[in-house]
Amino acid sequence: MSAADHPAQTQPPRRYRVAIIGTGRMGGLIDDELPAGSSSKPYGHFPAYQSIGETEVVAVANRGRERLERFATRFGVATTYLDYREMIEHEKPDIVSVTTPSWARAEPVIFAAEHGVRGIYAEKGLCASLAEADRIREAIHRNRVAFNWGAMRRHHSGYKQLRDAIAAGEIGEPRQLALYFYTDLIKHHPHTLDLASMLLGDPAAEWVEGRLVEPGDPLAANSKRPFPTYDAARRRWVPAAGLEIADPMVGAYRVGYTGGAEASFLPSGRFDVDVVGTKGRAWAWNNGARFELWRGATATEPAFERSIEPAGETPTVCTIRDIIREMEAGERTAGNIDITLQSVEVQFGLAQSHIEGGARIRLPLADRSLYIPGG
Repeated sequence: MSAADHPAQTQPPRRYRVAIIGTGRMGGLIDDELPAGSSSKPYGHFPAYQSIGETEVVAVANRGRERLERFATRFGVATTYLDYREMIEHEKPDIVSVTTPSWARAEPVIFAAEHGVRGIYAEKGLCASLAEADRIREAIHRNRVAFNWGAMRRHHSGYKQLRDAIAAGEIGEPRQLALYFYTDLIKHHPHTLDLASMLLGDPAAEWVEGRLVEPGDPLAANSKRPFPTYDAARRRWVPAAGLEIADPMVGAYRVGYTGGAEASFLPSGRFDVDVVGTKGRAWAWNNGARFELWRGATATEPAFERSIEPAGETPTVCTIRDIIREMEAGERTAGNIDITLQSVEVQFGLAQSHIEGGARIRLPLADRSLYIPGG
């Protein structure tokens, strides 16, 4: 049988041109920190694109030459830029990854959306203020760009299976969620907020209340970086001397969602989550090392318990494939900009609650100016 009988087989895979802005850990170097054979690899953006037949990284950009050259040497990238705008205008990529610190993320995302880029993969946190977030959302919608951010558990097989089981009613209606993790507000709490939202079915958050960690608090001893300060006159967190980042650590807080479900976020543990439903519960322990579902016996149903085994490609690869799916089929990504903004709203609402002494803050916030330059 000739090749003409199967013309599709003679065509090379479709290639999407990819450009990466930011040449640090999540750009790709994080993979060098993982042991050989790790199930998390590929983890960084560049190695993940390398593993996908449809994508090719054609250029990378970074504001500093030394880190740019180190990255280019490590991954064999021939085309580099110190100006991401020049890179996008000259290379005309289909997909752009933005892995800069969050305080420097809004402008590259908006520029990419407004200059012909069809898909954007932005690391988290999304940006440094709700005013920036609103501009990002407007640019994404107006230009019909496929978008995901780096809240990777949304694309992790184990957590996705747990979400689907909850949605199918295996534990009844989810009412309470507890998530245990001690970390900073802007860079890392997107992982907790996005996962809580996902497991509860992505309801809109209606309120948030809680506190950030300050010097002298019991939790402060567990913090390894200098504490930022809050400048009330300018409504912004200010980095410690010599630093660019002012990302406060987070204490305990609560979020209430439409439909009545609530989530509590507690500053302890190793990324454990427990969802309590009207008939049972679901949990994931030790950062996804174990997934379980349990339902108690009723008059008509026996007790039920089962484990979930993750499978398939890594979350970073799945995040990219989700972007390609929207570009090709029009199916919105699982972490689209509207879903993303629900978690971003809570981040800044929590900071406002702290400013007001832990008061309950109704969402969305009317004042979008609060500025937190996270990592």
